[in-house]
Amino acid sequence: IDAAREEDIPTDGFQLSSGYTSQETREGLKRCVFTWNARRFKDPKRFFAEMKARGITVSPNVKPGILLSHPRLDEMKANRMFVRDSQRDEPGVGTWWGGPGVFVDFTRPEARNAWKEMLKESVLEMGTSSVWNDNCEYDGLVDKDCRCDFEGRGASIGQVKAAMPNLMCHVTAEAVRETFGGIRPFIVCRSGHAGIQRYAQTWAGDNLTCWDSLKYNIATILGMSLSGVANQGCDVGGFYGPAPEAELMVRWVQNGIFQPRFSVHSVNTDNTVTEPWMYGACTGYIREAIKFRYRLFPYLYSLMVRAHETGLPIMEPLCSAYQQDGRCYEEGVDFMAGDSLLVANVVEKGAVTRQIYLPRGQEFYDFYTREAYEGGQTIEIPVDMGSIPLFIPEGAIIPMALNQMNNLATEQVTGIRLLCAPGRDGRFTLYEDDGITMDYERGRYLKTFIQVKAGENAVISFRQEGAYETAVEQMYIDAVHRAKAPFWVKADGKTLPHFLHRNKFEAAGEGWYYSQTLKSVQIKYPNPKKDYDLVMSFEPFDMIGM
Repeated sequence: IDAAREEDIPTDGFQLSSGYTSQETREGLKRCVFTWNARRFKDPKRFFAEMKARGITVSPNVKPGILLSHPRLDEMKANRMFVRDSQRDEPGVGTWWGGPGVFVDFTRPEARNAWKEMLKESVLEMGTSSVWNDNCEYDGLVDKDCRCDFEGRGASIGQVKAAMPNLMCHVTAEAVRETFGGIRPFIVCRSGHAGIQRYAQTWAGDNLTCWDSLKYNIATILGMSLSGVANQGCDVGGFYGPAPEAELMVRWVQNGIFQPRFSVHSVNTDNTVTEPWMYGACTGYIREAIKFRYRLFPYLYSLMVRAHETGLPIMEPLCSAYQQDGRCYEEGVDFMAGDSLLVANVVEKGAVTRQIYLPRGQEFYDFYTREAYEGGQTIEIPVDMGSIPLFIPEGAIIPMALNQMNNLATEQVTGIRLLCAPGRDGRFTLYEDDGITMDYERGRYLKTFIQVKAGENAVISFRQEGAYETAVEQMYIDAVHRAKAPFWVKADGKTLPHFLHRNKFEAAGEGWYYSQTLKSVQIKYPNPKKDYDLVMSFEPFDMIGM
């Protein structure tokens, strides 16, 4: 974490792999859940305290399989915690990490309670409200007739194994709430049945480090999004195989910044570790991509809330976003991040150009240059190592952080940069809360309903709901309007001063300026922190007639 800070790379989370549980057993060094390796972690509570002081959420790995050499096996047997053998009243034995093992039966109430207490004692009370539930597919039980309690009704593991990860995460969420009161549980889980999105963030499993995985993971994520699981991602850089080459690492990060779960994680076969700074010549590309993700935080967090409330995707396939366009049904790499950002990442090795199909029915603008493109055509643009091709549709509304943050636990958004294309009506709900507690359930949130009404007088209305006090002090509107500059601009009924010189605009506390380079109206003013309208007048003005 300190190295990431030295490299100026934003960081908020650390996933602690299961090696922290390594113990010397009669069968050698083995990973035993709910234990701590005293050589690697002499003082776990201090470790978590040091990470918290740095603004880092640590997610320790927890697995539901128990080796037959586990030091607490007899205690767990006494609590009847395990799936039973199909023939005998003994735990069913299957394949596990490091040898034969037995598996916790989360369909048994007594097993859930015992697991919860062990989780609290050995993990949560060390100082973390986050848990990474892993390897909970129960595929190690080859005998699918092994018996589960199923709330006293009885079932085979073959019948109920898909529900085990959900129950494990349900118990984890209960344990976190009971340990920390009003703190939100943050749970990561590799698998799950329908409804896992209620409990956990998921990811695409142990992916192979190669260019094909970079592309195919996108399709996997988009498919999961259509299945109602919006909060997921993949191991950025690849999990298994040799270290990613420099170009692959850069491209994977550039794609990963749009994934709800962004995590660089690996078990490289060449004894290396995948880290953002592993290629010094490319660290700048990776740093800028991750910093861009942090600037997108208001947009991405609001989309997460939308997914929580409605089930709508965060990363949405084009075939879903543009169902009327048959050509979008062939696309598995490009996607929409929300409704306002078309992402067309570079995923081919050595690419110097990128072909992008823009869905028909509306106009699109290049995110960086604001060049306009009519939808329904394939364009080709030049790309280099720093390229992250993005396009915004007419009617787009994208709130971004005006201030650069490097840690969301210790820093707040103090200014909003609202990028919009007001040539078409649009709407977006900007969401804010404390990011940590359950107070949002008691009204301690702020929803700002942003609505754009196109026309000769383009109106952006801001309407608020909720009791949370925003830290946003400054508003900066970046409104794409290629046809012409406005005649005047008003915010909350007040006419803002017009600047013809960029430097004077930048030095002022409020006002507006029309960028000829971007063909965009740049507007800034103090945040009124109430309901108000912003009006840009594009009415015809007859200079000669006047």
